[in-house]
Amino acid sequence: MKKKWSSYPYSYLKIMSKLPPPTHESWNKRCVVYAKRGSGKAWKQSLLLHAHDKFVWPNHAKQVCFSSIEDPSLATFCEIVEKANKISHSFTQGLVDTVGLKKQPLKVYSMAKYSAIVHGNAEAFMKFAKESYKERIWDHAADIIIMQEAGGMVTDARGNLLNFSKELDIEGIDRGIVASCEATLHEKIIDAIDTNWTSSCL
Repeated sequence: MKKKWSSYPYSYLKIMSKLPPPTHESWNKRCVVYAKRGSGKAWKQSLLLHAHDKFVWPNHAKQVCFSSIEDPSLATFCEIVEKANKISHSFTQGLVDTVGLKKQPLKVYSMAKYSAIVHGNAEAFMKFAKESYKERIWDHAADIIIMQEAGGMVTDARGNLLNFSKELDIEGIDRGIVASCEATLHEKIIDAIDTNWTSSCL
């Protein structure tokens, strides 16, 4: 945000009042996604508000609804854009072929992988890091709560929940991390990982 916006609320309201209300096309841009553990729901709130809304937050929140696609051949998966020394893209590609994913992958970076699923741009992502790479808790924890409350799944490649109880790193990850919008699709991906792993030489 620009410096002149920082004297919230007056300057911010003055500037935002000149913007049109959020449209369908702009809803997934400039938004906050949030959830409360145990609520069974997640929400997204556009930051493009209009003056007459009186800025009572969350006044335009919409409930997050994931894709209902169960068939891997119809799903879009996120391809994590990371340095080659961190990620095994070759195994991911082999897995895509086995699962039957036919659509072009959506290339994402950092926490955008979860956001893509939340906004319905993709149904799944898989990340298989090299053995020396450590997954940091802050790269996953908040997003996983949102995923779970909205009905999605995030596990390691064995289907186990991720362990956030040890220092700064996620400990005990079995091979990789898998996130899906739907349980049946998630199970099919996990099964395909088991099928492919022995022959992958990883």
